[in-house]
Amino acid sequence: MERDETSVLVDISQYDTQGFCPGYQLRRHRYESLANAGCQEARQDWIRYIGPAAEFGNCNPINGNFTANVLPFCKPERLKLVAYVLEYAFLHDSVVELVTPDTTKDGDDFSLGEREITEETVKSGRKQIQAKMMLQLTSMDPVCAERVLDVWKTMLSTTRTDKTKDFSTLDEYLDFRIVDTGAPFVEAIMLFGMGMTLTKEEDAKLAHVLRPCFAALALANDYFSLDKEWEEARQPGCSKPLNAVWLNVQWHGVDMAIAKTLVREAANRYESQFVQFCDDFRKTNSPISNKLDRYLQGMACQVSGNVVWSLNCPRYYPDFRYDPNAGMEDILTARYRAPLPKSEEEDEEEVDGPPTAVVDRRHGSVDSTISYFSESDVSASEYSRGSSSRNSSVSVVSVYSDGGEDEVTNTKLPREELLGMEELLGMEHLNAPVEYITSLPSKGVRNTFIDALNLWASLPEELLSRIKGVVDQLHTASLLFDDIEDGSELRRGFPAAHGVFGTPQTINAASFAVVEAISKASEVPIPGAVGITLKQLRDLHIGQSYDLHWTRHTLCPTEEEYMEMVNKKTGGLFRLLSRLVSTNMSDSMSIEIDSLVSQVGIYFQIRDDYQNLNSEEYTSQKGFCEDLDEGKLSFPLVHHLNTAKNTLQVREILKQRRTDGTGLSLPLKRLVLECLKDAGSMEYTLETLNRTRKHIDEAIGRLERMTGKKNWVLRLCMEKLRV
Repeated sequence: MERDETSVLVDISQYDTQGFCPGYQLRRHRYESLANAGCQEARQDWIRYIGPAAEFGNCNPINGNFTANVLPFCKPERLKLVAYVLEYAFLHDSVVELVTPDTTKDGDDFSLGEREITEETVKSGRKQIQAKMMLQLTSMDPVCAERVLDVWKTMLSTTRTDKTKDFSTLDEYLDFRIVDTGAPFVEAIMLFGMGMTLTKEEDAKLAHVLRPCFAALALANDYFSLDKEWEEARQPGCSKPLNAVWLNVQWHGVDMAIAKTLVREAANRYESQFVQFCDDFRKTNSPISNKLDRYLQGMACQVSGNVVWSLNCPRYYPDFRYDPNAGMEDILTARYRAPLPKSEEEDEEEVDGPPTAVVDRRHGSVDSTISYFSESDVSASEYSRGSSSRNSSVSVVSVYSDGGEDEVTNTKLPREELLGMEELLGMEHLNAPVEYITSLPSKGVRNTFIDALNLWASLPEELLSRIKGVVDQLHTASLLFDDIEDGSELRRGFPAAHGVFGTPQTINAASFAVVEAISKASEVPIPGAVGITLKQLRDLHIGQSYDLHWTRHTLCPTEEEYMEMVNKKTGGLFRLLSRLVSTNMSDSMSIEIDSLVSQVGIYFQIRDDYQNLNSEEYTSQKGFCEDLDEGKLSFPLVHHLNTAKNTLQVREILKQRRTDGTGLSLPLKRLVLECLKDAGSMEYTLETLNRTRKHIDEAIGRLERMTGKKNWVLRLCMEKLRV
């Protein structure tokens, strides 16, 4: 390989790899200090938002940071973020409590297990860190970030469902363990770090090539983490480790030493097979593209880098532990570093940044090493007593009254006697439209928004859940009513509820949902909760009445009138949740939050108007330019009709829609859309969104300064709504 800009070639023979990765090269990132910095930032965020972080993750000052060893081709400008994400994954694994799948239903991209439900600080803190990661990943490279998030979700799902499964063969176990150790996740992170994407066709071609690589990674992980896992398994109430070594003991009736040999031999077979598959792939696809060639090189580096890191990483071995939160890695690495090695393939050019290759010729293997850290450096015992390491490199592990009054005798009678039978009529028909609409796919923006506001309000989880219950009921009712009033056939890509259950039944269900919301509000232990709810319901209905009136009579409001309508209609629910959440805040904070959510409500509605006419996603879920079918005076139309020199065509088309009482034809929709674009109305709408977004960002900044709390969740929420 030619001299690489991001890594140096290290002589792997100077490590006792205990028989692993024969014939493999070892590379190490030139800018390892960036990886250490990313890990420390993740740890400090964990401490700030969640609590103590005693577990070890990426860091290994002797043989090198996990990220630097395993991902040597990562772009320097992405290395810190990549290390941050991997450190979170390590810490996540160390605290996760694996439970049955139905205990982790929140569906977040980076979620924990049951602990996130039982410990409020973990849940809200995790959301903060998760939002920060997602925002930074998607801001830097949204395409590569999408793969990272998708793989993480798959990993969580697999580990939850298969963790307690009995495995009868190594292949069956590896199907689970490959995902559980996070191998596909690290591969996705590697692609992100390299700024590389693979097509579906390339993924399909490479699938069989990667299998032995992932298997080798999983088996090496089991081999090196066994001692720690076994120590943990000896604690009262703990089960035996889910580890290939222990499974071999059970399968073959051998002792632990022989079982470890069997695991290493199996890993060697997969390591050799991966090399052969790579060679075959290069020949079959000759000439191979530079992209795929570097990708395969990167995957090979994962095999060797993981083994060398595992030889003496503090995560597995107490003798090598120190204060994981002190940020000492660069100092310790420099102190115990041997001279930077040069290979025949590398020139004598000085390496930019701190040298990073660490080779200690005296102590290459775990079996022959003692602690490299004196008591004057760190207190290993202090941190090893409270620390434990999980078994994987990056593992995942989230009313009736009592009686009636007889009109003849004027005496109380049991209800059963009045009816002459037990109750036969249940709630299934009343609840069916509501249950249907809530079962449809949803992005959960409002609940996420509530969680974001609560990072400032710090309400107890039970109270927050009650507030969500009120808002959810009213939001569902508004969807049912809106689809009927607007004549919408689709909701989130599925038939609208009134198309399934009929208009009368859906109206009845929506009305009951409003009643239920007020009932829930009466149970919220906040003074005036019912009054707040009724006030926002009043505003919502006033706003809706004007929207319906303008649509029915094809009357175009001024932009100011439209904004007031939106502030009442769409902003009503946002203000409801904000006024309930901020009830215990200072007046200045409440005013600031009220201003923020009003801006968000306006942004939300104008964005919906814009996307309805401009988004393929909206077309798939609601139909092409569905607002034109409804005759809705959306923001782009309001601007056009108020400012364009010639509005005759659009007005005539809208009148035709009212006269016919049907939706517009596709050619007419396209003509209206062309008129809006030519008059600059679509561009003006986008400018209004960007201007409103700027006001929202400024309001978030003011609240962050007032509270001293950065709100990554709210910033991510708004980023997802960016047009």
